[in-house]
Amino acid sequence: METECREEVLKDETQPIDSEVKEKTYYEFLHAQIYRNTTSELVEEPKELEKPDVHLIIFDAVSESQFIRSMPKTRHYLREYYEAVSFRHLNKVGDNSRPNGFALLLGKAVDPIKKSPMSVGYKSDFVDTGCDTPLDHDQFVGFQFQEAGYKTLMSEDWALGVFNWPYCIGFQEKPPVDHYMRPFQLRVEGKYRTKFLQNNTYQGVCRPPFTPQMEYLQDFLDKYPDKPKFTLTWMTYATHDSVNGLFPADDYFYDFFKKNNAKLNNSYVFVMADHGFRYYPEANTTLGKKEDRNPLLFMSLPASLRRDKDLMATVRNNAHQLISHYDLYATLADIVAPHRPQNSSKILLHGSSVLKPLPQPRTCDRLRIPFEYCLCENENVELPDDAAPSREAAALMVQKMNSVIKKDKHLKGRCATLTLSHAPVALKQFEFGGNFTIYQVTFQVLPGNGEFSGYIEQNANSTDWKLFNDHLSRLDIYGETARCAKKSTFAPYCYCKSLFKKNQ
Repeated sequence: METECREEVLKDETQPIDSEVKEKTYYEFLHAQIYRNTTSELVEEPKELEKPDVHLIIFDAVSESQFIRSMPKTRHYLREYYEAVSFRHLNKVGDNSRPNGFALLLGKAVDPIKKSPMSVGYKSDFVDTGCDTPLDHDQFVGFQFQEAGYKTLMSEDWALGVFNWPYCIGFQEKPPVDHYMRPFQLRVEGKYRTKFLQNNTYQGVCRPPFTPQMEYLQDFLDKYPDKPKFTLTWMTYATHDSVNGLFPADDYFYDFFKKNNAKLNNSYVFVMADHGFRYYPEANTTLGKKEDRNPLLFMSLPASLRRDKDLMATVRNNAHQLISHYDLYATLADIVAPHRPQNSSKILLHGSSVLKPLPQPRTCDRLRIPFEYCLCENENVELPDDAAPSREAAALMVQKMNSVIKKDKHLKGRCATLTLSHAPVALKQFEFGGNFTIYQVTFQVLPGNGEFSGYIEQNANSTDWKLFNDHLSRLDIYGETARCAKKSTFAPYCYCKSLFKKNQ
């Protein structure tokens, strides 16, 4: 629901008598609400097994340890009153929200993993990384819950979000859930946005940026007390660009979980993240890299299942093991499976449900976690800055970046050619006892002083180098310098040529 207030003002205030009157908007606001269509519920549904609710509350870019530091009250309440279990070793499978979100919600890999001494190699599950193909007939987990008779909700506070960034098709034929908040975001941020509306919805009011979403979720819980529910609430603005963004949110979420204790009693509740925080000075330290790879995961089971000692023992044991977002997709599929029709289509699984004993061994490669994001620590040595072969390896990576810039239709002609800066190149060496060595190379490029990190392999019997991944990780915030390349997944590589004119 949209509110707009106008007042009549003179077009020419210097001639108040002869001037015409015009209307001027002085206030706009947008409200999201849940409308329950009771007409479609007149047909009595057959009696069946009681279905547990499932709620995913996702904080973008929050690590496990960051949650411990930032939200002690919420964490304590979840542990004591929801008997939530902390999974300390959730490992991200990709650099940003998109690959991790696809693994969680579609159970599929966006990017391939190259064959190397550290991996058997895995193909992408998409021909085009899932960007140009509509997802309406894919295995989105929300479809499975709809199929099982659940009322479903999805909200994100960013108009592009996990399925549409960077300007991808996403869902095209119809909304993927019964209650979809995307129209709200498109009105605030899309083609017909206004400065008033943007300011009043987020920055211009004394409330956290996630308030519209949480009110939407609360309205949904209130409107459907008698229906099984699946919800996905993904919050970006509060945490993506600020490592301190969660601290002021602690009281809010403590109150939310306390207020809704009874309503969430028959629920699986996942409080989680896609990856850790990536853009702050400490991100390139050993601890910072570990936090980036180790997103938050707290899971609570329905109260009736918490009394199942064997099940809880299995869950708590799994909480100490390495898992990925593919395992969480498998868990969601496991929860809804008993309630889906018998003729339901079979789904592709790359992971295993954490509600059952996990297959062993739990290595990063078996779990489809790329070496460069693996939480498992390998012996390594930090070499002096600019030690051989640091600059040679960094130059090869810059060459690869320029090759991408020339080929990508959203970068070509818009982004400057990059060169390796004179700043020191950091080098870390990994030894695995074979005839190969792996290096992590951290370097800066010009123009813009963008900081990047990547992994490279050198074989003792060859002078050739092999890059582990075509996507090098960017370590500094780059939004303004890559504004001309927002439609590319390689936008972090871009320094817009238009900035040269502005800086003259």
